[in-house]
Amino acid sequence: MKKTLTLLLTLLAIHVSQAQPGPGFMLKGDIVNFQRPAMVYLLIASGAGFDVVDSVMSKDGEVLFVADTIPVTGQYSLFWEDNYFLPLIINKEKYIQFRADNLEPDMAVESVSSRENEVYYLLQNFEYEIDSLSAIGDKYYASGKKDLLAKVKMQLSIKVAQLGTAVDSLSVLYPDLFALKIYKSSIPPDFDEFNLQFPDNGFENESDFLARHYFDNIDKTDSCLVNTHVLYDACSFYLRNLVEEGTTENYIKACDFIMSSFSQNNAQYNYVLDLLLNTFESEGFEDVYLHLFDLYMHGSSCEGGIPSEAERKALSIRNLKKGTVAPELIAKNREGKEVSLAGFKGEKVVLMFWASDCSHCEEAIPHVIELMKKYPNVVLLSFSLDEDENAWISGVFRLDLPEPSVSDLKGYDGLNAIRWCVWGTPSFFVIDQNGKIIAKPLTLQALEDAL
Repeated sequence: MKKTLTLLLTLLAIHVSQAQPGPGFMLKGDIVNFQRPAMVYLLIASGAGFDVVDSVMSKDGEVLFVADTIPVTGQYSLFWEDNYFLPLIINKEKYIQFRADNLEPDMAVESVSSRENEVYYLLQNFEYEIDSLSAIGDKYYASGKKDLLAKVKMQLSIKVAQLGTAVDSLSVLYPDLFALKIYKSSIPPDFDEFNLQFPDNGFENESDFLARHYFDNIDKTDSCLVNTHVLYDACSFYLRNLVEEGTTENYIKACDFIMSSFSQNNAQYNYVLDLLLNTFESEGFEDVYLHLFDLYMHGSSCEGGIPSEAERKALSIRNLKKGTVAPELIAKNREGKEVSLAGFKGEKVVLMFWASDCSHCEEAIPHVIELMKKYPNVVLLSFSLDEDENAWISGVFRLDLPEPSVSDLKGYDGLNAIRWCVWGTPSFFVIDQNGKIIAKPLTLQALEDAL
């Protein structure tokens, strides 16, 4: 095992010595067996997914990204043809070169001129082998093949030990590698090791231990971890697996612990707060959202200012509850005639906020119009958040929106959008004949149920 690891580290040194430093930044690659010309995207980790950083058209698998400065440190990926991913790390290296095979499982990288990525792929290969052995072991367990299962368990323990040795050795040689930091951050603390070090710790089982120590291996001072999946994965796992019951009270306690765990670094603090706010808003845990907003959200708009997205969500929860009187909405139709929500009192109204450049609106509105045909006595009042009159009117014609269709051409900063706490489109409200809000549907099915 030691000889194998020494050889791997030697190869790392040889490959890295071939790097070609120069001004700015260059990412150069050759993807063999490239099937057809395709756009290749450079993505950076964001939440559970990625955001686009740059793109280049490749005819035969040659890839070249050039920039004046080195991109921010983080977890990146090359992506093409909707299903090919090649992960990589960018961390202060001016020049990264790789060769990969489009037909190889897991997009195995053959060579890299980057110490960060040599280590990253080395660790990934260990993980692929461990995952493969685990899958084989699961099959043997399910089929009752105990002898074969025992052999796989032995192979698995050897491979895990090799990985641990590799990580320890690499950490001594290259303590500042971001790839190692990502890997270590993804491993939860070891309960057995903790018991040996602190025998009178008071934890009855591993779950209790992890509930208080799950984030221990994450570097709480490194802002660059917001450009990886580390924080998202850790917080998501904690909420799914280490909260005893999915109640408002338990989630509030969990959120307080998570926020206290990431309070040392402003970037991590803001990232985690935003993640928790979005999670509990989308899941309908309004009291958890308000707790997070009231206790941890700093810098809300002052009196008379333009409220932020998070503040609008909080105001919507508080002020636009089911059963409350709907705020007034006054705007003009495309003929310049003033239309008010109060003018429809005595009729049930579906109020829809939309925008001509909203792709989700483009998908949803035809279904909304079709749905409204089943309810001819219900008014569909559409309010555009466009600030350009031509964009609004062309959108009305393109989507065949019926009257009344109105706008104040002031976007999200207008009085109507602020009154209704609008933070995204499309947004729907159902108002009854007495002018009270009876639903804030998030889906088309919920909208139909409200009608």
